[in-house]
Amino acid sequence: MSTIAEIALPASEFALREAFSRIPGARFEIVGVVAHDAEHVMPQMQATASDIAVLQSALETDPSVTDVTLLTTRGNRGLFWMNWCETGRKIVHLLAESDTTVLAAHAANSEWRFRIQSGDRDALSSVYESCRDAGYPVEIQNVHEQTTLTENSRGLTTQQYETLQTAIDRGYYDIPRNATTEDLADELGCPIRPSRSDFAVTIAVS
Repeated sequence: MSTIAEIALPASEFALREAFSRIPGARFEIVGVVAHDAEHVMPQMQATASDIAVLQSALETDPSVTDVTLLTTRGNRGLFWMNWCETGRKIVHLLAESDTTVLAAHAANSEWRFRIQSGDRDALSSVYESCRDAGYPVEIQNVHEQTTLTENSRGLTTQQYETLQTAIDRGYYDIPRNATTEDLADELGCPIRPSRSDFAVTIAVS
């Protein structure tokens, strides 16, 4: 059994505050790797805005972004590669500690929301306390227990769903663990063996 929760955090405390101030109606969703290592966090993001060129300009001058590249556009949507500043990287790693998996992340109306999965409520509490102790005003919402993933309510892509279900079935989230990251990488056919911290964050979004 695992605990699923949604964590809310103001953009002013995490990332893209200036972008939201210039384009309040913009929406962002992480679609690539959420955390690869300490220097590369959330490199791919899908953005929706009335004018992608204006949004790109806003992102290029946003102090929370250290590098940004527009990969492709389609209508009012753009796919960006970007790096966060140190604060953004720190928050993501705080959210991913204590055997917690970041399942999804999106932002709208100057607020970020992270959907996370933890082995139990104690691990979730540890993440909350770590963020609060570091001075980040996170709020935990919509907490519930989950033993299996359901097709209608998962809010994930097919690949994300199958990856998470495999991890649950093989006991990756059991305490103690009944499967290692190497076991899951072998079964899922991953050519690269990620570290446990990398796997914990990227399992649902790689």
